[in-house]
Amino acid sequence: MGKTGDKGYVLEELLRAYFLRAGMYAVRGVPLQLNGDDLTDVDIWIYERSTGSSRRRQIVDAKSKLKPKAIERVLWTKGLLELLQVDGAHVATTDSRSVIKDVAARLGISVLDGADLKRMSGSEKILFPDRLSEEELDKSIKAIDKVRKSRDFQIGYQDLKAGLIDEFGAGTVNRSLDHFVAFTRQLTSSHPNSPSAETALRLAYIAASIVALTLDFCLAKIFFKSAEDRRKTISNIIRYGDEDEVPGLEKVRVAAALIERYTPNGRAVSQSMLNSIRTDLESIPAEVITDHVLTQMKGDSLFQIARSLESEGFRTVPRGFDQLTLEEKSFLGVLLDFAGLERSTFANSWSGGPKQPDKALKISEASITGSLFENLY
Repeated sequence: MGKTGDKGYVLEELLRAYFLRAGMYAVRGVPLQLNGDDLTDVDIWIYERSTGSSRRRQIVDAKSKLKPKAIERVLWTKGLLELLQVDGAHVATTDSRSVIKDVAARLGISVLDGADLKRMSGSEKILFPDRLSEEELDKSIKAIDKVRKSRDFQIGYQDLKAGLIDEFGAGTVNRSLDHFVAFTRQLTSSHPNSPSAETALRLAYIAASIVALTLDFCLAKIFFKSAEDRRKTISNIIRYGDEDEVPGLEKVRVAAALIERYTPNGRAVSQSMLNSIRTDLESIPAEVITDHVLTQMKGDSLFQIARSLESEGFRTVPRGFDQLTLEEKSFLGVLLDFAGLERSTFANSWSGGPKQPDKALKISEASITGSLFENLY
């Protein structure tokens, strides 16, 4: 970890661990992009599953400076909240002046002030003893890219995280599935148990966790629909990147119209293209994932799988496929089947750490006590 910004990194890591302990899914350093340009980063993005049909996405701005300029951070976060259209926002600041909370309350922003942060940092129950920090994961990603003389891992990981705030929903399912496939192929092409295999495995676990998380979000939107409608909607999401086939094929139809207008014998060419694309899309085995999700994963199963696979991605020594729980192996196996990848090849790429799960790494909502978390709402 570099010297510059160390205090900020430590604060962000503490806050992420806090929200994880509180039963949420939390991601650090989510890039906000517009038309391919990186605008800023969301320090922490959090996802909460409240009930069967209720989900909350929130953002956290965390700054640890001698002069934190807390009012400016509150105003900045309010703007980001409205831009991203998420459900809530928090500002973590060492500034404990009452005026900060007064202004934030008027803007609908929650504040974790100096007193709150001091209580958190003084607790030995928040940080995970067997978990990499974001900086440690980034360091391993950059090291592998340097050896490979590419930036594939770095670009892939950043784009994976960007999908959490870039029109989060149906499109994110496909985006994270694509990254899972890419990271898995890099895993299986690496020398077994090598540093490259370890890093690719971590990223594959994290990508799979975001697939599960986004599917959980999509299912919440159709919670009250019939079983057949839910099945059709999830299959459409996986196949077309949209809940409905018509808007999912909109770009294809626009391209076909341009070909028809500007290409010799355009009508025949465009119709042939449309037929081929439809055939290819219909051949995508979306039901492999859909059937498993709707028949085997009840209640909060998807959300819990998302949390546990994210935890595996950051485990100090990640476990191999054969050492995962039955639920984790089943979900990963379905993703591998969907992608046409061999489960045995995935399993043989990394032998993993201890056979028994490390109890210290298990995320427990009961480990957060007191009124600090309750005061955020």
